[in-house]
Amino acid sequence: MSRSPSASTLAAASLLGLATGMRSLLPLAVLSTRHARPWGLRVLLLPLAATELVADKLPGTGSRLAPAPLAFRIVAGGLGAAWLTRSRRRAPLILAGAAGALAGALLGFRARAWLPSATRTPDLPWAVLEDVSAAALAGTAVRLASA
Repeated sequence: MSRSPSASTLAAASLLGLATGMRSLLPLAVLSTRHARPWGLRVLLLPLAATELVADKLPGTGSRLAPAPLAFRIVAGGLGAAWLTRSRRRAPLILAGAAGALAGALLGFRARAWLPSATRTPDLPWAVLEDVSAAALAGTAVRLASA
């Protein structure tokens, strides 16, 4: 019988989910640089993540909280968390990743709605900060899971 995932593995799954809620494909692209087999998955994910980073800044981009994009983020957070580790007990990791993705989507949406008006600055710097934060969270999750 296998043990439950460690606290650090659950934390890594949650961080990866949080990043996925902010940028749905970027964390999977980060994971693909470490875990992509076959390598074709990396070839697919990296350009899609780059496209998402650009599309997020466009004025016509829909809300991440619309049902389809939110559902995609939650599923991607769970799948990414399962992909993050080789643990046989993946259900808690999937749940942690999915919950993290929901939290990341909600927090990211609220921050991007509030920060530009509160600081009287354009949205673009906050969007880029969210990109960097999502990448840092995903990288931290990968390092934490590898430790």
